[in-house]
Amino acid sequence: MINETTNNTYSALGATPEAQGTGRSSSDMGQEDFLELMLAQMKNQDPTKPLDPNEFMSQLAEFSTVNGIQELQQSFDALAATLTTDQTMKAASMIGHAVMTPGDTGVLEEGGNVVGQVLLNGSTADMNIKIYDSQGALVRTIPMGSNAAGAVSFKWDGFADDGNPAAPGNYRIVAEAEVDGSIQEAALELRSNVASVSLNPYGGILLNLDNGTSIPLESVQTIM
Repeated sequence: MINETTNNTYSALGATPEAQGTGRSSSDMGQEDFLELMLAQMKNQDPTKPLDPNEFMSQLAEFSTVNGIQELQQSFDALAATLTTDQTMKAASMIGHAVMTPGDTGVLEEGGNVVGQVLLNGSTADMNIKIYDSQGALVRTIPMGSNAAGAVSFKWDGFADDGNPAAPGNYRIVAEAEVDGSIQEAALELRSNVASVSLNPYGGILLNLDNGTSIPLESVQTIM
């Protein structure tokens, strides 16, 4: 902190901080500026009012602390930028790959299928996978029978209940499990392809999937 004594040094030198060619205020000084000013303060001090050594050390310690914090912040900012760049490059290598992520939207391609798994917290007496089109119409019901707790894999072959192939596009997948005599929806993970990668404006990396949704990189459960 530059106090009245320090400011008087500028007056003794016949100049202000801006007039010294720095173009900055005293609060914006760098380390070399501070040391030069302190030396000038010592050379131009009033002999009848010598600079208090304790005050000098206090000013020096305070400046060192503030300067150290600023340098530490700059180091953290640089490290964060490096980590983000590294993570983005790694995430970009996932483009075109299939990933298993939480969600209920499956993409059916021409002649393709939809693969996923149901996450059961407990055993079920019966379970059905139901496929709905974009209009909300039920296209296919896949009976899964009874299952124990855990991940239960399933695959929709792309055909409707009437035996005809369903049109390519996005479909909503619902897992209905019978638990203790009542029907409950169970959590799903579906396979999707990574179409692109982008930076989340709120921090982190986003994977943009072929089903039109975007998820945080950390949401990926499996890379295929």
